[in-house]
Amino acid sequence: MTAVMMTMMAQDAETALFTPSVQWERRNDREALLTVTFAMADNSYIYENQLKVTAPPGVKVISAGGDEPVVQEGEESRVFLGDFTRKYRLQGALTTPLTVAVSFQGCSDGVCMLPETVKFTLGEAAEGQAVVAADPQAEAPAAESDADAWLALAQRFQERGRATGYMDEDAFLAWAEQAEEGIEAEADILRRVFTRYGLLLAALLVIPLGLLLNLTPCVLPMIPINLAIIGAGVKAGGKGHGFRRGGVYGLGMALTYGGLGLLVVLTGSRFGSLNSSPWFNLSVAVIFVILALAMFDVLVIDFSRWRRSSVRDGKGGALGLVGVFALGAVAAVLGGACVAPVLIWVLLLAADLWARGNAVGLVLPFLLGVGMALPWPLLGAGMAKLPRPGAWMEHIKRAMGVLILLVAAYYAWLGVSLFRQPTADAAQTPDGWHTDLVAAMQIAEQTGQPLFLDFWGVTCKSCTAMKATTFKAPAVIEKMQPWVKVAVQADAANSDIIAAVLRHYDVVGLPTYLLLQVKPE
Repeated sequence: MTAVMMTMMAQDAETALFTPSVQWERRNDREALLTVTFAMADNSYIYENQLKVTAPPGVKVISAGGDEPVVQEGEESRVFLGDFTRKYRLQGALTTPLTVAVSFQGCSDGVCMLPETVKFTLGEAAEGQAVVAADPQAEAPAAESDADAWLALAQRFQERGRATGYMDEDAFLAWAEQAEEGIEAEADILRRVFTRYGLLLAALLVIPLGLLLNLTPCVLPMIPINLAIIGAGVKAGGKGHGFRRGGVYGLGMALTYGGLGLLVVLTGSRFGSLNSSPWFNLSVAVIFVILALAMFDVLVIDFSRWRRSSVRDGKGGALGLVGVFALGAVAAVLGGACVAPVLIWVLLLAADLWARGNAVGLVLPFLLGVGMALPWPLLGAGMAKLPRPGAWMEHIKRAMGVLILLVAAYYAWLGVSLFRQPTADAAQTPDGWHTDLVAAMQIAEQTGQPLFLDFWGVTCKSCTAMKATTFKAPAVIEKMQPWVKVAVQADAANSDIIAAVLRHYDVVGLPTYLLLQVKPE
């Protein structure tokens, strides 16, 4: 068959540092040679063990040589320095259009980027003439134009400062002063411990840092509900029973929270992105309604037994430790809506370790989950010390039922709001702020003003708190007066441009703040 050659350049914004292209030579219906070429920015490299090419089921990808990686001082994996080419044999059912994915991770100027995947669609014309096949994941022409405009502007800005999580007025002003002066923020405590004392002590420090996650605004209001779930039947079973139930609840939290962090490290996704799903929030609302009905004795949910029975006192069934584990997992996912600074510290260190070939980085998110889960076995055992049940317990149950219904109503409202595709309208955006990122960057470039980006989300409680308190403080308003301020809604999941922006600026959680400045000529 006539050889068919096709080259396709990546359109994603992340590829400004690492720009892959593919070229394929089709030899027959079941074999082709794929050439992957990377154009690299200065002082950039890609890890050998993070470069992968995948094809649809039925097509085998076999390495066929190319430029060889080299040993880089300080790196555990070999790396590709400068522009390079790798070749792969494709064997199998090569029906067109054929989609291949190139996954990679690298570093530039000492900063390691999150993992990236670029997809290419390969095809051919009727008479063996090469064409660029339509990519089903490509953006619409208007979106491509916006992305190109944004990328061109982004290359003309440099980062002056970065912060995450809720900051009160004093903390924000102190950060703003440092950012304006271009003073690099002091490394976080976890990074300092890692640099000075090594990985073992840094890993052990992650556990008590995880304990602090129980004080975030997403977890703290859930504590009474958690205690109600753990405490059911504890009085009759004693401290051992309460410790076991608290341990199972904590295990569900630890594994789920660690799994979410692992997903961020491996894929570069944003922590807590599941909370942006309307269906997830509505599902949580339904769960809480069921729990509230149990508090009012409309349903009977007995968490004190492992087994499930079909009828109990004529009112439904019984749910045991499996249900407690599942509710612990739900609590961990809900806690993901609040991204505390300690979480960012752990995720950044974990991603850096994994990028350098150290698998311990994959364990750190789970250690954070262990710290988050530590109090619950002890609290479960302590429930056995409560006074004997009586009329007072019925009043407590009713109060808890009302509280749980309010929480259910909140998550139902979030779900409905997300179905309406909320945007950063006037009611959600402080006065004097922009919502069009490209337009704001153009203004900042023309005037030379600092550009402030606030990455926020509908389900982010810390984001809401910042708008209600810190961003309304007179001193903060005055400080930001010379800035061009942009509210970037990061949970606009249907926007490919927003996804590219998040990857370009390595935004792994909300809220995240960046202060940018036009690069000097």
